[in-house]
Amino acid sequence: MSDTEAVWSASPVDAAAMFGLGAYFRNLLTDPDHLVGVPVTPVVHQDSTFRFGGALDTARATVWSEFCELVNRVPTQPPVWTPPATTHLWDVYGEILGADLARSTLTPEEHQRYDTAVAYLYDTGPDGVFVPSPALREYRTARQAWLQADTDYHQAEQAAAMSADAAARDHWTHVDEPRLRQARDDAMDAWQTAGHKAEVEDALRETSELASKAPSGIWKRHRDTFNPNLPDQYTTAPNGTRFAPTYYSPDGALDDPWSRVVLSEPMFRTLAAQAPAELRATFGDRATDDSVFSLAFEYRVVSVVRPWLDPPMELFGSRAWRLSAGVAPLSDGATPPHGRCPSYVESVALARNIELIRRAVGYTETPGETTLRGTWTLDLDNGVAGGDMTTADLWWEWTTQTSAQLVPGSRAGLVNLGPVDYDAFDGPRLAALTYATTPLDGSPDAGNQLADGDVFAVRTTEGRFAKVLVVQYGYDLHLRWVAYQEATSAVQDTTTAPEDVFLAGFVCRQLPKSPDPDPALTW
Repeated sequence: MSDTEAVWSASPVDAAAMFGLGAYFRNLLTDPDHLVGVPVTPVVHQDSTFRFGGALDTARATVWSEFCELVNRVPTQPPVWTPPATTHLWDVYGEILGADLARSTLTPEEHQRYDTAVAYLYDTGPDGVFVPSPALREYRTARQAWLQADTDYHQAEQAAAMSADAAARDHWTHVDEPRLRQARDDAMDAWQTAGHKAEVEDALRETSELASKAPSGIWKRHRDTFNPNLPDQYTTAPNGTRFAPTYYSPDGALDDPWSRVVLSEPMFRTLAAQAPAELRATFGDRATDDSVFSLAFEYRVVSVVRPWLDPPMELFGSRAWRLSAGVAPLSDGATPPHGRCPSYVESVALARNIELIRRAVGYTETPGETTLRGTWTLDLDNGVAGGDMTTADLWWEWTTQTSAQLVPGSRAGLVNLGPVDYDAFDGPRLAALTYATTPLDGSPDAGNQLADGDVFAVRTTEGRFAKVLVVQYGYDLHLRWVAYQEATSAVQDTTTAPEDVFLAGFVCRQLPKSPDPDPALTW
């Protein structure tokens, strides 16, 4: 058993379920500014310990430290989430705090505007550290509610578009679409009023625009909030490791209503086909085989909150800092970006109550071996040669002494596999192939597809799937085969434990070119 197989055999969830979740969230949450990383192995916590408010016992403190460490890893290039555990966002943050800064050029009037904007966005806590003001907290809560409503709208829209059921599409048009659009509009109204959307965004824009003219003040505010170069600034986990406190928002997400998704077999197949080859290969054949009947789950997308890096783009997006000569950039700003820190985790897709239904199909095997004479036909269902093309599966057609082809019967299908491992193909794998009516070239020249050792597959006239090995090529073709027929079918239904909460997708904010020092500034 391979390491990957061992992980999945001990996992509380099927590989196909995690693959389906990853493919779904990648499709739903990817946009020009964000990429989604899918964990290779399950990341799961218990509901009772995945709560980080108030006084924490040892179990909750341990899970909190694990969450902080995980979401602050510097992401590798999605779609597969495999970031190293050696470098974290707080390390990058410390490097930026030590960068060379442009000189301040703020006028007195601009300085007053900047101070007014900062005072609106932040309060000073009892320990002298900046904390979000009530207006900023209410903004973020309302923004998160709108993001969830917008995600729910697009999720339902996507499901309707992928459905082959006309009634489901009609229900979307006349029932779900108006309802979810109204919910999204209501969330936007709440964001604009109770969430102070215009006022907060004006203040954020003001601080962002003026930041490049007064980088030292901004860097001081961040350093006063959290200085990663000072060991006592970190929190210590029960196992002794240090981390920068990080949370998810809303903090009551586990108790709020979650959206439920049901992916039918056609929808699962569509998502699997759209997924990157790297993602499919990572999860293997078990995740993408044709036995998956449906996948259902509840989900909620939560924002990652870092009080010590607030807001991140005030530093990453600033053009008023630079690294020493010869130091590699954090991000090249390309699409997608590359570098030492091309992105950071901005939100996480949580999933629970994951139910996967598989069809367990059994096959009977009928082996055969014969020499197919030139110009003759062969029925793989019974091994009989010489029938007509309505019952035969193959016709070994020779049109001249130097031109031959293997033609599928009028109700059969054919696909050439080449010099592959004959024993590796069984009923389920053969059933998953795509068959065509195109003949295989059997002419005795360089284009011959039926050389000794070649393997091809046939969908027979009676609905069996056969793998065929060319034992010896010639005018008379020596063939060996096994025909598979579906014999039994059962349903396997697996559901995760009610307490299990899975981190099923890491939504990564792509960074612009960073650093990108402005040559017009004074250095």
